[in-house]
Amino acid sequence: MTEHGWFDEDWDDGDEDGLWETVPGAMPAPPGAELRSGSDALAVMLDLVGPERTGAPAFWCVLLDAADRTLPVVLPVVDVPMRADPAIARRLVGVLEAVLRAGAPGGSVVVGLVRGAGGDLGAFEAQWVPALRDAADDAGVRLWAVVAIGERRARVLEW
Repeated sequence: MTEHGWFDEDWDDGDEDGLWETVPGAMPAPPGAELRSGSDALAVMLDLVGPERTGAPAFWCVLLDAADRTLPVVLPVVDVPMRADPAIARRLVGVLEAVLRAGAPGGSVVVGLVRGAGGDLGAFEAQWVPALRDAADDAGVRLWAVVAIGERRARVLEW
């Protein structure tokens, strides 16, 4: 015997199919965290990047919907060159634009520039921020924020 009488001999499961009619066909998407400031974006990125902040240069991209809520899409990009390459920036932003167009029209992107010695506006960040900004502007993608994350420091570069 169970607490609710399930599986007892006198349990009536004759209308079992009727029970499922009240269950929605799909669960609603859980609401993501709404970002309201550059500090919010930095906090989300720090949580996501975690111990990877000590590694080689990488980009971490978080997508937001049109209401600035985080989506369950995170794109870490490794093997990023130290010098900005406009072609790489265009390809990356092109992928992000396609994902936003398909799944979150009107959405935007938070980009984390991650490297062990980073976390501030160094040469790496000073080159990549304008390259990513130009690529985003050309593709019609809104960069919601750009943050720098390093092993010992982190800050918002653009918001």
